[in-house]
Amino acid sequence: MKKSNKAKFKELKRKEKVEYIWEYYKLHIFAGIFVLIVIGSFLNIWVFNPPPKSAVSVNFVGSSIFADNTDPLEKELNPIIVTEEMGNKKVFINTYIFGMKDPQMQMATQTKFIANISARELDVLILDKEQFDSLVLQGSMLPLDQVFSEDELGKLTDRLLKGKSEEDTNEQIYGIDITDNEKIKTVMVGDSDIVIGVVSNTLKIEESKKVIKWFLEME
Repeated sequence: MKKSNKAKFKELKRKEKVEYIWEYYKLHIFAGIFVLIVIGSFLNIWVFNPPPKSAVSVNFVGSSIFADNTDPLEKELNPIIVTEEMGNKKVFINTYIFGMKDPQMQMATQTKFIANISARELDVLILDKEQFDSLVLQGSMLPLDQVFSEDELGKLTDRLLKGKSEEDTNEQIYGIDITDNEKIKTVMVGDSDIVIGVVSNTLKIEESKKVIKWFLEME
C-alpha cells in the first residue's frame, strides 16, 4: 500500500521538510508576504498614522517661485492657524509655476490648478497681478468684504485692488497688494505686482483671514 503524501512528509527530517515546503510553496509564500505588506502599509497610512488633512491651503502662483523657501512659512503659520480642536490637520503651502518652456508641463500645471480650485482644495492665493485679474474676471476670487470687516478693510485702503467678474459687473474688492511684503519676497521674485486673495469657493474663510492677517502683520 502506497503511503500518502502526508505520511511521506511526516517521515522527512526537519531540513528536508523545509526544502520540500520551499520547493513547492515558495510562490504561495511570496504572495502571502506581499499581501501582508500591502495590508500593513494600508493600515499604517489610513488607520494608525493617517496623513494630515488641510487646515488651510496657501498657494503661490507665478513664473518665478522658490518652492523650497515655503517650508519656513509653513512652520510659522501652523501654530497660528491649527488648534487642538482641529485634530490631525496642518497648513499646506503649495506652488504652481506658470510660464514653463515645456508646453506639456505647463498644461499639466494649469489643469491641476483649475481642478484643485473646482475641488475646493485651494483657499488663499498669492499671485501676480495678471493672473489675479484673470481669476477675478472668471469669478474665481472671493470679494474681501466677505472675509474682512469694513473697519479692517479701511486700514488697507491704499493696498486694496478692485475688479469686476463676468457675472457680477459691480466693482468689488478682491485682492490686497503685497508686492513689498518681505515674507512674500522669500518665495516669489520678479517685476510683477503681487496680490493676495481668497478663492471664491473656499470653505475656510476664517482660516484664510488669519493667513492674510499674518502676512500683513495685522492685529
